[in-house]
Amino acid sequence: GTSGGPFEFGVSGYLIKSNTEPWAKDTLVAIDAGTYMSGVMQALRPATSPSAISPAQQQLGTGLLPYVSPLSNAAYVVRELVATVCITHAHLDHLAGFVINSGCFSAENPKKLAGLPWVVDGVLKHIFNNVIWPNMSNEGDDPIGMVTLHRFGYSADKIADDDEPVGVIEDYFDDEDDYETVANGLDIRAYRVSHGCVHDTGKAPKAYESSAYFLRDKNSGKEILIFGDVEPDSVSMDPQNRTVWMAAAQKFGRNKLSAIFIECSYASIQPEHSLFGHLSPPYLIQELKMFAS
Repeated sequence: GTSGGPFEFGVSGYLIKSNTEPWAKDTLVAIDAGTYMSGVMQALRPATSPSAISPAQQQLGTGLLPYVSPLSNAAYVVRELVATVCITHAHLDHLAGFVINSGCFSAENPKKLAGLPWVVDGVLKHIFNNVIWPNMSNEGDDPIGMVTLHRFGYSADKIADDDEPVGVIEDYFDDEDDYETVANGLDIRAYRVSHGCVHDTGKAPKAYESSAYFLRDKNSGKEILIFGDVEPDSVSMDPQNRTVWMAAAQKFGRNKLSAIFIECSYASIQPEHSLFGHLSPPYLIQELKMFAS
């Protein structure tokens, strides 16, 4: 979706599957889940003709969906087919659907919620804290165990630098150890990006961090790049996009990068001081020029 409000539907959420895998249990990965089961149910709503099926049902495959009710089928998709939900950051328009739907999981078949360490820690501290929401996770106080938390590794000490020897940069971007399996046929690698929203921690002001994910098909080696909310490097107090673009350029040059999904929340007239950690078309073009360079 294109809205982080005021509507609570149509907010951020992707479902991705390797096209080399059959439709089966644990073959889907969700990137963000501001909308989750309700978004799937919307996609699976009955077609206008009782004898027809919706395009989404066609895409899911003949015979895959076991129920007549769109709600039951949506629950089947998010409970059985989604292996991991990867959150880019803990803002509600990227998380609320998963939290609300967490009551339909079970301790016998918990759902994995993954992200960079501080993202997962924020969800545990501020959401699954038995105040905002019961602690559905497997950590913290009085855990119920319906959600298994997983923290992605990242390379905080590795920065794409103009002065870095090319071979060193290529070794960094080719580092297979930083990919992790998140669904059948799909691996992921996380990068940090800045999302504005500067806050004062009592020390120096710090930019709020979001994530960018490279998703790789295990069979073909093809990848897609998906950004969470992100601000332009040119206005950020902690610019981090260049590292992502360098990695993307390496993959693109080797014919491995198939697509880029990136948010662009504001119209071109939005002033720089009111971007609130997002992009507008002029800044998106600016970022793509960095990628091209």
